[in-house]
Amino acid sequence: MIIEAIAALGPWSWLVLGLVLLGLEILVPGTFFLWFGVAAAIVGIVALLVDFSWQYQAIAFVVLALVLVFAGRRIFSHTAQPGDQPLLNERPTRLIGHVYPLIEAIENGTGRVRIDDTVWRVRGPDLPAGARVRIVGHDGAVLKVEAEEVRASS
Repeated sequence: MIIEAIAALGPWSWLVLGLVLLGLEILVPGTFFLWFGVAAAIVGIVALLVDFSWQYQAIAFVVLALVLVFAGRRIFSHTAQPGDQPLLNERPTRLIGHVYPLIEAIENGTGRVRIDDTVWRVRGPDLPAGARVRIVGHDGAVLKVEAEEVRASS
């Protein structure tokens, strides 16, 4: 049944496939179906203008899709520029180097610190509540800290 429909449509089946793939591109994030949809549309247009067998059309589609995928990745990988806040969605990484007071003492290696409106779990050396700690890293959402050195004023 499907094969008869494809045979009846002839070259138009490539255009339909291209439109379906481009429609899927709207639903799926990324540019996965875009290049396949464009390749199918190009093969459909060429098949309308030039009469060649379905085997050659399929080979042209595969070759064209591969060329478009690699060309598209090459073009778009060079145009992607980091924004003015490259760590926007990596909050624990942005906190490295900052100093905050402990709201809960570090006992047996774990404690808590308040940063803005969030309370974070911290790991580090045992320290009393109120001690100032410097964030030196993170393990997921747990911040790694060390005691802030008190600098003598001169």
